[in-house]
Formats: sequence, structure tokens, C-alpha cells
Amino acid sequence: MNRKQVLGIAAMTLSAFASAVVSAQTVPAEQWVGPPIAFTSSQSRAEVTAGYFASPSRAPQELRVGPADAGPGAVDRATVAADRNLWLRAGLGGYGDNAYMEPGYAQRMADYTRMRNGPEFMAELSRIESAKSRSTAMNTTSPTAGQ
Repeated sequence: MNRKQVLGIAAMTLSAFASAVVSAQTVPAEQWVGPPIAFTSSQSRAEVTAGYFASPSRAPQELRVGPADAGPGAVDRATVAADRNLWLRAGLGGYGDNAYMEPGYAQRMADYTRMRNGPEFMAELSRIESAKSRSTAMNTTSPTAGQ
């Protein structure tokens, strides 16, 4: 094929496509989905906005995945520190992402679970809280605490 034939075929194809596009009709949205729904509210925009910002959780419950978030202070620092100390005491601090594949991991995890659910956790928690109360008492009674 020579250049004139290729250009002629391209021009005929383009004109046929253009005429098909021009002759296409658009369909109004109402024909597809029906007329718009008329909505009237009993609240003003300001009342709706104020109610939104006053709500404790701005995300509606039906849009959430999983349990609701714990509020601030749901677990205090002493509980977290006691849990961390038991985790480290069980020897689990040095494990990475594929820890479950390493030898000895299952035994260390069993030791941690036993300590976390046993009297060791309460003992560690009371030790941390008593140390915290001692340091707080020392700070309030020291002569430089008020300066």
C-alpha cells in the first residue's frame, strides 16, 4: 500500500467514527435512575454540624470495622510497662517478624502467656506502681521540687 491509500482509509474510518459519535444521543440521568429524591430536614445546617462535632465518635458505627477504639487512658502506663517487662523476661524481645519459625519461640510464648495470666503479672504491676508512688513521693518532698 502506498501513502495515499493509507491516508484515504484512515480518513474514511475517521469520518465514519465521527458521524457515529455525532449521531449518538445522550440519555438524561432521570431516565436511568428516576427523578431526584426530595429531601427536607427538620434541622438547620448549623444544628447538624454542631451535632456532628458533639458526637463522641465521628465515624458512624456501621462504617467501623472491628471493635470500637478504647478511649484515652483505657490501659494505664503501669499495665503496659508490666506487660512489656514480662514479654522481655520471657525472652521474646529479640524476635523479628518470622519469630514463630524460630526454635524455642513456642516455649517462650507459652512462658509469657503463663506469666501474663498468672500471679507474676500482678506482682510486676504492683512493683511498678509502688516504684512510681515512691518516686512521686520523693519528688514532692524534696526541697527542690517546688522550684
